[in-house]
Amino acid sequence: MDAKCILFDCDGTLVDSENITNRVVARMAGELGIHMTLKDAQKRFGGKTLDAVIYGMKELSGKDIPKDWLPRLVEGVSEAYKTELRPMEGIKELLDNLDIPICVASNGEPKHVQSSLILTGLIDYFNKQIFTASEVEFPKPAPDLFLYAAQQMGFKPSECLVIEDSIPGVTAAVKANIKVYGLVKLCSADELKNAGAIPFKTMHELSKLLGI
Repeated sequence: MDAKCILFDCDGTLVDSENITNRVVARMAGELGIHMTLKDAQKRFGGKTLDAVIYGMKELSGKDIPKDWLPRLVEGVSEAYKTELRPMEGIKELLDNLDIPICVASNGEPKHVQSSLILTGLIDYFNKQIFTASEVEFPKPAPDLFLYAAQQMGFKPSECLVIEDSIPGVTAAVKANIKVYGLVKLCSADELKNAGAIPFKTMHELSKLLGI
């Protein structure tokens, strides 16, 4: 492997959270008069920030979102995580076999990302090297977060790799000129490939692709 540092997305890449989060989003959309399935929520909000969810709901409903809606959404997701959140299958084995610096670069809220990694037993792998969109001007699909994370880790973009699962994340990596691998789950292999990623279906397959 030529890379000197790997930047990992969190939701849907390190932790199996996208279905849990988007199920709650779809359910609570009903309160706003919006009929939304899990698949609808995944397609529209996968890899996006909470701000993007609020903007999307406002756009779909044509009205302002009640002030208590977002806090209740966050609480609902947090409660579901306590019993349902799991690490992605095979991720611990992959992390155990890596011998280069790694970090997290996520569009998620800082507390949410921290909590997700603690609940799934992944926090110790990252030694506090956790960066979120709150630290940059623009979230993914802008390249800001990956460029910032690479800089904070002390590497050039050309020395890094990104592991992602969403089109916004892949797009951000491509814009940052960082080679990106995309997990086939939230999106199809063709969608990931068309966005600029090298698709993979399992962490075991990713290990082979990385030569570890």
